[in-house]
Amino acid sequence: MIMERQQQAIASFQVGYNCCQAIVLAYRAELKIDERTAIELGASYGGGRYQGLCGALAGCYIVTNQLKGTPKTNDPAECVGAATEKIIVRLNQDFQQACGSLYCKEIIGKRPCSEYVGEACRILEKTVGSGK
Repeated sequence: MIMERQQQAIASFQVGYNCCQAIVLAYRAELKIDERTAIELGASYGGGRYQGLCGALAGCYIVTNQLKGTPKTNDPAECVGAATEKIIVRLNQDFQQACGSLYCKEIIGKRPCSEYVGEACRILEKTVGSGK
């Protein structure tokens, strides 16, 4: 399932969705949302537009909130509560280790962004899994 989800995310990115949208799209079945909703959730968070973070990581935040937290309608990437905050700390640590930084401007151009999307998806699957 991890490879399938990674492939979905990378394919979405390669056809033009931003890095955040690619992650959310790969999890839309588990999130019980349609494609349009997934695209809208991630639309404003790609390319370092969420606190400078890699958009794929911001997508991980959105998925984490939807599966494990209490998502805010005005900021679906903001994690609320001790349980989701612990997950985010782990996501951040693993992403930092795998990619060298959490921040788009520090990693962009070092590897293809599709690799960061795949790595974020792998880390998310390992950390959160595929359901509540």
